[in-house]
Amino acid sequence: MKGIRERLLEAFQIEYREHLETIRALLDDLSRRTDGSGIAQLDETFRRAHSLKGAARAVDLPPVEQIAHRLETLFARIRGGDIRLDGAMAAMIGRVLDSIEDWVAANSADSPLPDTAAIMAELENVLEGGAASATAPCSPSPPPPCSPAPSPPPLPAPAPLPPEEDTSSPAPQDEPERPLPARAEETVRVRALHLDRLLRSSNELVTETMIQRGLTRQLVGIDRSLSEFDKQWRRVRKVASATIRETADHERAGLIDRQFEALEQSLRTLTREARDGRRLQQRTGWALRQLGEELQQEVRQVRMVPAESIFGGFRKMVRDLARDAGKKVEVQVAGLDVEADRMVLQGLKDPVMHLLRNALSHGVEPPAERVASGKPSHATVFLRFDVSDGRLVVLVEDDGRGVDYDAIRRKAVERGALTEAEAAGLERDALLDLIFDPGFSTARVVDDLAGRGMGLSVVREAAAMMNGTVEVRRREPTGTCFRLSVPLSVSTQRLFLVECQGHVYALPTEGLDRLYRVKADDVCMVEGRSVVYLGGQQLPLLSLAHLLALGESAVKVTRNVVPLVVLKNGDRRVAVAVDSFLSIREGMVKDIGVPGSRGTMVAGGMLMEDGGIALVLNPFEIVETFRKSGSIRVLTTVEKPAERRVPVILVVDDSLTTRTLEKSILEAHGYQVRLAFDGLEALGRLRAEHIDLVISDIQMPRLDGFGLLQAIRADQALKSIPLILVSSLEAREDRERGLSLGADAYVVKRKFDQKELLETIGQFL
Repeated sequence: MKGIRERLLEAFQIEYREHLETIRALLDDLSRRTDGSGIAQLDETFRRAHSLKGAARAVDLPPVEQIAHRLETLFARIRGGDIRLDGAMAAMIGRVLDSIEDWVAANSADSPLPDTAAIMAELENVLEGGAASATAPCSPSPPPPCSPAPSPPPLPAPAPLPPEEDTSSPAPQDEPERPLPARAEETVRVRALHLDRLLRSSNELVTETMIQRGLTRQLVGIDRSLSEFDKQWRRVRKVASATIRETADHERAGLIDRQFEALEQSLRTLTREARDGRRLQQRTGWALRQLGEELQQEVRQVRMVPAESIFGGFRKMVRDLARDAGKKVEVQVAGLDVEADRMVLQGLKDPVMHLLRNALSHGVEPPAERVASGKPSHATVFLRFDVSDGRLVVLVEDDGRGVDYDAIRRKAVERGALTEAEAAGLERDALLDLIFDPGFSTARVVDDLAGRGMGLSVVREAAAMMNGTVEVRRREPTGTCFRLSVPLSVSTQRLFLVECQGHVYALPTEGLDRLYRVKADDVCMVEGRSVVYLGGQQLPLLSLAHLLALGESAVKVTRNVVPLVVLKNGDRRVAVAVDSFLSIREGMVKDIGVPGSRGTMVAGGMLMEDGGIALVLNPFEIVETFRKSGSIRVLTTVEKPAERRVPVILVVDDSLTTRTLEKSILEAHGYQVRLAFDGLEALGRLRAEHIDLVISDIQMPRLDGFGLLQAIRADQALKSIPLILVSSLEAREDRERGLSLGADAYVVKRKFDQKELLETIGQFL
């Protein structure tokens, strides 16, 4: 079994290459740029060098750390305009990157390590104002004369993985093998790259099955159109036949009747084939979606790894940083057994590292200062992992001096962001927002730990890109706590869909507090802004259209009722008005090119059944944007046009509890519901009124679900009504029997939940 250091080195091999390749690509882009300042590219090169330095420190590679630190300083000077990035400078930076590759490759291969003194001297010369050379400096060795630096040797290829690995312990050589009472689970090693590809494939499969639901609706529409056409044709034929007979040309009338009959027979055949094809596609699409979701869930489970696999070496890293800074620190790490998606943990690596460095530089005091203030000379830094409300929570705490609000005010004034009067009157929450601005740092000296002001901005951006949030809290009795909250998985999320100005938007359910429908008259005005009182609490209120700047911001209401989504971020709550609630579903959030920088409310996109994209919003950023907005917020409404007919669903179950539960769920989502005790009562209701869909149990008195299904499929007037079986019978033969008899879907009660029922219904209505 590999130790922590081996695993960290493997991770570093991947990470450092990514940083170097990105810096090279950015420099190439800057060299080709003919317009624009290129500040965004320079910011990214700076951040990459900063992250490379931290990664090298985490795996204890001082030469790489030192080179990256000076490279970071160089990019800071270039960004500030002190050093010009010309061709010679770009060539020198390329040699620096090559030297890092050479050193890491030699270290990985246990070869003699190259001397980094020359490249460090060249870097120092440039930082002190010297000119960069387009070629490598001459070697101090005797002739032959100097020549350009040779290309770095290729990195050694990873050892091939065995096709299988037997993890069971071998029997001792001096004892005969004995049969084990139970066979141990076999394990195989799988490359992370292959897991990522498998996840993408499973997500694409689920997406395609969602598109099939749109096809199902089209086929249902064709089926209904053919049925309506058949009815109209019968009326036309009746009138036409009567008119022809009135001409007294019986021979011609008989000929036309026979043609009408043949045409009608063809129409009936076409209608029957279309209905059979539609029902087969419905059942196949439903079964395919079930299998796709099961595959996706299995892949998601395989990708879950303990936090220790990424953060196991951070305890030593913090101790080493503290020692170098002359501080005494005890590091406590908890929750390393908490599991999350490997890509989520990798995405948190840099942010957590920045928070730990921030705790050492700004929070933890020197030993003498701690003793003078009555504290132990040893400070304590805490790193904790936990799962809360289905999200991964990371806490980075220290028992240091806490947030220095006066220092933040002074720095804000120095940077020209605030006047002295504004800084003095700014509340603490607003001051804390400033520390996440790029370039904001209260450190007076730039060193290995602090002073550049990039760490916390990186944390905020990384959290936003993962649809997460970062909060700063006071720790009692002393110190500071940073709380990161992100989804456990990057594959799929539980999303609540809403409609606004004709567009569909998705909100992760972790950011939702409550859903309300309130009368427009209940909206109040306080100091020129709209508020609403919910649960005894006054909440600010604005339309989603206003927040997203969609132009027309009026909320479209029905009967003067406003649908409200209450969003949360920590203890903060805001109410957002939308045009309508749609549904809850699992969906994969994909990057659609929207930058994940601070302030953006768009976290990505989700593919819809019709092939369109629903923007996924970050509810935490919406709350923050709402809170910071100083504009007048007034909610206006406009009445919606009349809505289409509400579908009617018949629920058939002999259990009063089950009938009541399903009725409540369906009515809450806008359906009309009829109830029946068993199959016989259900047949009576089906023949007495229009029903759009049937949900039936199987085990019922008089006529069970299978019998009801057979009766419906045998009745020409009822056979096209979709029927979903919801039963506690989960044996494969029961499911196969139900589907073979013509059920459109089969839902097992043991796995029954509101989402599954509603999504299944959504395929047929």
